[in-house]
Amino acid sequence: MFENDIIKAYALLNIERKIVGVKLIKNKQEFDSYDVVNLINPLSYCVAVKSASLGHRIKFDKLTSGCGGSTRALGLEKPADDFLDGTAPYRLGLFKDENVAKRAALETGNILSNTYGVLVQPVEFFSSNDKPDVVIAIGKPRELMRIIQGYTYNKGISKQFSMSGNQGVCVEATAYPLIHNTVNMSLLCSGTRFLAEWAEDEGAVGIPMSLFSEVIDGIYNTVNAVEMDKRKSEISEELTLNNIECMEMEYGKTYYTEYEKEKREKRKNEKH
Repeated sequence: MFENDIIKAYALLNIERKIVGVKLIKNKQEFDSYDVVNLINPLSYCVAVKSASLGHRIKFDKLTSGCGGSTRALGLEKPADDFLDGTAPYRLGLFKDENVAKRAALETGNILSNTYGVLVQPVEFFSSNDKPDVVIAIGKPRELMRIIQGYTYNKGISKQFSMSGNQGVCVEATAYPLIHNTVNMSLLCSGTRFLAEWAEDEGAVGIPMSLFSEVIDGIYNTVNAVEMDKRKSEISEELTLNNIECMEMEYGKTYYTEYEKEKREKRKNEKH
């Protein structure tokens, strides 16, 4: 159940921010139906995501989308010719030449289309009847690792990570998970680090809604293998407090501490 997965996600991940849900809205009628902050002045998408990670609820359309890169990436407008041919990206100084810039542009252009507006809010404001398209978790590498481990538990190793160090929130954490239907990691980008003022040690993972339940299930089922006793106790307490079934915690061991014990025992036996 979607609502239970959200509760489990907050219990399982030791993150300070709200987990963010993003919905790409296709028409004005649906856009108008959401009673959230409707931007008057333009705001960059990544700043909206930052705001949602602090508990706020925001919607915007093409007129109030304050960043050309995210406006294009989220499908609010079609890419211009000078973007697709690499001319505009090359001028930014991020690529060796226009050919490299063009290849990168074709990867990020025309990914999404026909978006009327974007709803960005903490994931708990969505429901089973109104789910986001993508879920974004922002946090430190250790907790982002747990999300990837959750994916790996059920799906195996992902070979589709798409990363450039550019357009970190709009493309890497939002568009790519949707177009490839897989989790995608982002180390963020210089633009969003400037505009949204993320902490130096923060990154992001985008999860398409189609995989959200499996990823949370994977994080849940790897708790005993990877978490130390303190976190196991905290997770157990949080799940129980919210009336969510909790696995039987195996205290005093993890896969890596057990492995170290086995190595020490082997060396001990070899000496005799």
